[in-house]
Amino acid sequence: MKITHLAVVVASFTLAACASSNGLPTEPVVYSQAEAADSIRIRIGQTIVVEGVKVRFSAVESDSRCPMDAICVWQGDAVAVFVVEQNCDCRTPAFELKLHTTLEPKSGTAYGFKVELRQLSPYPSASSPIKQDAYSAWIRLTPG
Repeated sequence: MKITHLAVVVASFTLAACASSNGLPTEPVVYSQAEAADSIRIRIGQTIVVEGVKVRFSAVESDSRCPMDAICVWQGDAVAVFVVEQNCDCRTPAFELKLHTTLEPKSGTAYGFKVELRQLSPYPSASSPIKQDAYSAWIRLTPG
């Protein structure tokens, strides 16, 4: 009986570890308005909460930035996708913001906040493609 109980506990811990193996917090990270206005790092797939608004970095739709080890005619552009919604069970719509690193728009507004993409990393290299889960962005949230 004790062995079965121990096996269940070990299996539970193993499943929990696998579920969070991407290193992201399973719960949204809460920031103050002052912290968010300064700029904060958000990893792809991560959700943050600021003053009752949730922002999730959902994807990098495209990344044509000139690789650091190449010579290009122009600097290129990347498009990062953020989903903004209220942090409640109030069934309000979610807004999808597609923000650019070089072109416009570099920012968008939803639920009284302006979300600005400040930087997207890692920077591309011609010799090694970036995996989707390796991206992180520096964003700034201000009343807007």
